[in-house]
Amino acid sequence: MAYKTLYRVYRPQKFDDVAGQEHIITTLQHAVEENKISHAYLFCGPRGTGKTTIAKLLAKAVNCTGSPKPCDQCENCQQIALGTHPDVIEIDAASNNGVDEVRNLIEKVKYAPTQGRYKVYIIDEFHMMSPGASNALLKTLEEPPEHVIFIFATTEPHKILPTIISRCQRFDFTKLSVNDIVNRMKDILKEEHYQCDDDALELIAKLADGGMRDALSILEQCLAYNDQHLTVQDVNQIYGIVSLENKIDFIKIILSKDMKKALSLLEDMKMNGIDIKRLTLDLVDILKDVVIYRNTQDESILFVLSKYYLDMIVPFIGCDEALHFIDILMDASEKYAKVINPSIYFELAILKMCNQIQNEKVIAVETVKVPSQPVMKVVEEEPVIEEEIVNDVIEDEPIKEPIIEEETQDNVPTFEFERVQEIEPEVDNDVKVDEADIMNILVQAKRDILQSIQERWPIIKRYLANLNMAKSAAMLCDGTAVAACPGGLIISFEYQPAVNAVNYYKNYKQLSTFLNEVLGSEYRFIAIQQDEWIKMRSHFIELKRKNQLPQPHELTLKHIDSHDLDHVDMTEAQEYAVKLFGDIVEFKED
Repeated sequence: MAYKTLYRVYRPQKFDDVAGQEHIITTLQHAVEENKISHAYLFCGPRGTGKTTIAKLLAKAVNCTGSPKPCDQCENCQQIALGTHPDVIEIDAASNNGVDEVRNLIEKVKYAPTQGRYKVYIIDEFHMMSPGASNALLKTLEEPPEHVIFIFATTEPHKILPTIISRCQRFDFTKLSVNDIVNRMKDILKEEHYQCDDDALELIAKLADGGMRDALSILEQCLAYNDQHLTVQDVNQIYGIVSLENKIDFIKIILSKDMKKALSLLEDMKMNGIDIKRLTLDLVDILKDVVIYRNTQDESILFVLSKYYLDMIVPFIGCDEALHFIDILMDASEKYAKVINPSIYFELAILKMCNQIQNEKVIAVETVKVPSQPVMKVVEEEPVIEEEIVNDVIEDEPIKEPIIEEETQDNVPTFEFERVQEIEPEVDNDVKVDEADIMNILVQAKRDILQSIQERWPIIKRYLANLNMAKSAAMLCDGTAVAACPGGLIISFEYQPAVNAVNYYKNYKQLSTFLNEVLGSEYRFIAIQQDEWIKMRSHFIELKRKNQLPQPHELTLKHIDSHDLDHVDMTEAQEYAVKLFGDIVEFKED
């Protein structure tokens, strides 16, 4: 016997076997039981969602002589299943769409069924019918013989004449859920005695995009590749799909603005036959989940990410950046249909997302020629040259343009600059850090903790645009995490003033809260100058070789623990407010 594909072998033969479409199944079953059968049905919906299958089941049900209907045991049911029943006629409208074919059909409709109770005409791809053929069918469709049922199936109902639709009971088929497809595939695999991982079945269901026929075709192809034990890696290999973990790593590379590495990785994926269109939409799905989770903290409503994958990506990207990336990717996706090679637009999208140079400006200064020497008058509290102002501008804050005032009597324009002030951190140049505290962190240091912190460290620069955390971000962004243990961290800086600022006890509480936000855990931290770190590291290695390392103990920071971090120095006005109103006064930083 010739080989049959899975979707043909396992076409449902009873209503209970159909995956999904419960609302349609229930309605048709009640109609058959109560003998309220319409003369015409219109089944609309995406491909592979069960339109033709349910049409055949309805044909079996109305002609079934057993119980429940369809019983799949009586002669009518078995002949309809084999496609040999004389009263169930399947017509392909794509090849029988002319007026002559419809006239021939109308002539045959008049004759009574020879074997069953009803003569059923199943017309597939009905939207392919020509307007003339559709109009020729109108009269028969409006007043058909009592023994005739028409079932029209189409994927494009908008192409069907409204006069045809108005004469039918319309049922809209929906895409099948991933769970419905997976459960059906599990039943088939059990019958076929195949082994397959649940993750692989879930991926196949997503690739099918709601179509059961597509899912079974994909499953069959995958089983031909590996019929021993099908895994998600097998599916990825066959269809050129990047794993979810690799997609997240790709997004993290883009977030790090490493354009060279991102393009290199993209080239490797292209060499492996990756589908750029699918990759684009997959990245959008991941970024959508990030936005949803950051706003709701609810894993149950996410599309693709589980808790494991959320921990891999959510700490590294904010909502605004995720939405910005989505806009870039969707813009690229819209242009894919216009070109043969969509990778061109995807590469441009990567360049946009990895671009580190923002807001490049060329400022031209125009001087007005006057009889005397041109003079520029700068109005500000203190005389500061323009170069100094530019150098003092913090990252991502625009340079204030000069404001031109009305010309003076000497016809010389005057300019006013608004000084851009940066909030300087409090610094104590006499902070003394105990080397024993640093050594205590080193003897407990773990490489995996340090690597995790180093992966998240670039996120700090993104907080420079956050008004509430810009000060802390500015103090830490130039540092480097060089050693870490559970609850302890050593940060290296090139210059000593930055070290002093981070180690100053008045800044500690604010920096600790900020690091907890960025790193996801609380760490007691010490700053050290780079040259001093090299010496300390060499000293640690030497002690380790001599087996003279100190015993680890609870983390202490003597330069911090000796101070009351909750104490706040109040201004004269604040002291007066406390004296006047007592403990109900609350001070907030502006």
